[in-house]
Amino acid sequence: MLQRALTAMLLLPAVAAPALAQGGSEAALAEAEATGPDEILVTAQRRTQDLATVAAPVTLLTAEALDAAAIRDTQDLVRLAPSLVITTAASEQTNAVIRLRGVGTSGGNLGLEGSVGVFVDGIYRARSGIALGELFDVERVEVLRGPQGTLFGKNTTAGAILVQTRAPQFDFGGFAEAAIQNRDGVRLVAAVTGPVAEDRLAVRLSGVFNRRDGFLEDVGLGRDMNDRDRFALRGQLLFTPAGNARFRLIADYSEKNENCCAAPYVALGVRAPVIAALGGFVPSDLESFESGSSLTTRAASKEWGLSFDGEVDLGFAQWRTLLSWRDFTADRSGDSDFNTLDLSQVAFEDTHDQFFTAEMTLSGRTGRLDWLVGAFAFDQQTRQQSASVYGADLEAFLLRVFPAQAGNIRGNYPPGTGAIDRRLAQSSKGVSVFTHNILEVLPRLKLTGGVRWLREEKQGSGRFVSNGPICTRPGVPQGLRLLCQTPDYDADFTDSAVVGTAGLSYEPTPRSVIFATWSRGYKAGGLNLDPAAGLGPAEGLAFLPETVENIEVGARVRTEDGRAVLSASWFRGDFSDFQQNAFNGQQSIISNAAEVRSKGIELEATLRPADGFEFTTALTWNDATYGARTTPASLVGRQIVNAPEWLWQAQGMIDRPLGERLRAYLSGNVRLQSDTNTSVSLFPEAEQDGHVLVGGRIGIRSASARWDVSAFAQNLGDVYFRQVVFASILQPGSFNAFPGEPRSYGVELRWRF
Repeated sequence: MLQRALTAMLLLPAVAAPALAQGGSEAALAEAEATGPDEILVTAQRRTQDLATVAAPVTLLTAEALDAAAIRDTQDLVRLAPSLVITTAASEQTNAVIRLRGVGTSGGNLGLEGSVGVFVDGIYRARSGIALGELFDVERVEVLRGPQGTLFGKNTTAGAILVQTRAPQFDFGGFAEAAIQNRDGVRLVAAVTGPVAEDRLAVRLSGVFNRRDGFLEDVGLGRDMNDRDRFALRGQLLFTPAGNARFRLIADYSEKNENCCAAPYVALGVRAPVIAALGGFVPSDLESFESGSSLTTRAASKEWGLSFDGEVDLGFAQWRTLLSWRDFTADRSGDSDFNTLDLSQVAFEDTHDQFFTAEMTLSGRTGRLDWLVGAFAFDQQTRQQSASVYGADLEAFLLRVFPAQAGNIRGNYPPGTGAIDRRLAQSSKGVSVFTHNILEVLPRLKLTGGVRWLREEKQGSGRFVSNGPICTRPGVPQGLRLLCQTPDYDADFTDSAVVGTAGLSYEPTPRSVIFATWSRGYKAGGLNLDPAAGLGPAEGLAFLPETVENIEVGARVRTEDGRAVLSASWFRGDFSDFQQNAFNGQQSIISNAAEVRSKGIELEATLRPADGFEFTTALTWNDATYGARTTPASLVGRQIVNAPEWLWQAQGMIDRPLGERLRAYLSGNVRLQSDTNTSVSLFPEAEQDGHVLVGGRIGIRSASARWDVSAFAQNLGDVYFRQVVFASILQPGSFNAFPGEPRSYGVELRWRF
C-alpha cells in the first residue's frame, strides 16, 4: 500500500506536464557541458555546477581518467579517489567495507548500514557489498566526502560515491572491448545505442563478462582461490515525448559465482603445534599467497533491479522522480577455520535482500535563492538462513587441546551437527523530507542551509536450532559448548532525527571559491543480526544511531586558462556512538561504546601544462582516532581500523600524435599509504606496514579513436599487503588475513563505432 501510494504521488507531475529538468540531473549536465570547454561540471549538490565554485569537498573522476588507470570495478576507485579505502573479507557480497577519511562500518552483520553511500544513476545501493561490482559503460564518478544528509535519498555520515552510467543516445554508436591478462583472465565489454523513434525514443544495451583464475594457492584443495567469475547486463530506454520532457528506464542484472575468499595465516598461536601434529597446514612463510582449506570457499550472488528517472519542467520549478526496486541474493559456503583440518564448516549461508525506494525533488531559482526540497521513502526486507556445523577433525583437535576433558569430548561432536538452522530477518522502513538551499546574500557571497527530518522503523527476529550432543550434556565447561543453541528473539527499533548543514562561501573570481561549512550527519541504529544477539544485554541486541558533527574549511581555484585546478580543505568530524562490529573468533558483536574524531587536511591538484599532458595528485593527512569515551580503554587515542594517517595518490597521462593517423599514449598511477591496523580490535598482529602500489597503461590508437590497443598493469611491484586481519577460529594467538591482489597485467583491444 505504501509503495503504491508513493509511486502514484511521485509520478503525478510526470504525466501532468511536458518538461525537462534543469537541476542536478544527467540531462542538465549534458546540456550544460556545451557552455564552455574550460569548465569542469559536477552534480555533487544536485545542481549542475562548475567544480571550481562548488563549496564542498568533491572529486570528479571522468571516464578518461578511469580508463587511464584501468579502473574496472568499484574497489579500483581507491587508486584515484582521495581518502578512499575499500576492503573485503570473508565474502565480497556481505563483508565489504567502504571508508572515507578513515570512517566506515565493518561488514559481516546484516543489521548494519554503511557509513559511505553508493548511488548508481541516483539510486541508493543498500549495502556496500551490493555496491561493489563491475564499472562498465560509465560516464563519470563523483566522490563526496563528509556527511550527506540534505541532498540525497539516504543520509550517510562519512560520504557518498555517485556513479553515472552512459545514457542512451539518438545517434547510433557503440563500442567493444576485449582484454586478456595473467592468471588466464578474460574481460569482455560491449555497448550499443541508437534511436528507436527519432528524437523520441532511444535505447542502450551494455554488458560485461570478467573471468580469471585465483591468486591464492590452496595446498589442501590443490586449486587456486580468490578468482573472478562474473557478468552483468544493463538495458535502458530514454523517452523524450516533448522537447522539455525526459524519462529514463533502466533494467540491470549481475551475477557472480566465485571461489572466494581464502585467508592465509599471518600469525601462529599456541595451538599451531596441535594443528601440525594432526596433519594440518602450518605455513613457514607468513607473507605468502598459500592458504589451507578442507572445503572450497564459495561465494555467489545474483542481483537485478529496475529504476525510473523522470524529469519535468513545471515552469516555476523542476520536478524529478526516482523510483527503484532491487533484489539481491547471496549464497556462501566453505571452510570457516581456514585450515586443512576440518574443524568447522559454513554448510550454507543464503542471504536475500529486497529494497524499494521512492524519491522526489522539486528545485528552482527564485531571485537570489537557489532552492531544493525533497522527500524519500524506502522499504527493505532482509532474510538470511545459514548453518555452521562441526567438522570431521574437530573431536581429535579438542582431545589434543583439552585431554582432561576426554570423557566430555568423545562422541559429542558428530560431523555435520551443530548450529544446523540459523534464521535472521529484518524489516526496515523509513521516510524523510529534506531541503537544501543556496542564497546569494551579496554578489559572490553565498549562504547555504539545509535540513532533513527522518524516521525509521526496524523489526527483527532470530530463530536458531542446534543439535550438537555436547550442547545437552550436563557438567560440560562453557568453552566446550560450541555451536550450541542461542535464544530466539524478536525486537524492534524506532527512531527519528533532524540533521542539517550550514555554510558560507565566497567566490573571489568566477573560477574560485572559499568556503566554510558545518553539518550534522546521522546513520541509523538497528538490531544485531547475529545468533549472539539473543544472549542478552551484554552482547547487545540493539545498537544506537551513529551521529557526527563535521566542520569543513576549504578553497578551490581554477586558473583563467583552465590548465590548473587546485583545492585544499581542513576537516574535523566528531563521531558519537560510533558503530563498531568486531569478530572475537566465535561471534559478531556490535557496540556503540566508542567515539571517533577524524581530522586532517586534503590537498588536490589537476595540471594540464600543455595539450596532451595531464597530471592529477591528492594528498591526505588524517588523524582518525578513538576518543576518551571508548571501551575498551586500550583503544583510546589509537588510529582506527584501516585508516592510514597519510595517503598520497597521483596519475600522469601523456597523449601525443604519431603522424597524421595515429596517436600514442602513456599513463601511470601511484598510491602510497602509511601504516594501518587492519583489525577492528587493533590487535598487534594486524599491523600492516605502509606500502606503495604502482600501475600504468601504454597504448596506440587511430587518430579518430576508432580502434585502440594497449598494455596495462597494476601492483607492478607485486607488493604483499593485508586488507583485513581476524582472530583464527578456536586458535588463540593465531590470525588469518584477506590479502590484496598481487601483480596483474594484460593487453586490451577496443573498437568504437
